[in-house]
Amino acid sequence: MLKINKSYVFDQNKQAIAVQIPIAEFERIEQLISKFGLDQILESDAEDAWLNQDLSRLSEYDAYEWQAGELGSGKPVNYVEGVGLVIGEE
Repeated sequence: MLKINKSYVFDQNKQAIAVQIPIAEFERIEQLISKFGLDQILESDAEDAWLNQDLSRLSEYDAYEWQAGELGSGKPVNYVEGVGLVIGEE
């Protein structure tokens, strides 16, 4: 296990709000994150954060009316049991 020399930062209510670590240890953690590809996973999670947003007020907005031809044509998508979604040819 990686030993991290950390110091906690507390607010006026004595609640831990941050952790300080030596820069050399921080850089080592960055290297490990990159080495094992975890940086890509973390970036992917950030990109998907919008999926977890509160949509309870979505009905307050006007629906968007798509215009004819605005979406263009795409390929058909079919569900195949045991396989999942399959994108077909036109």
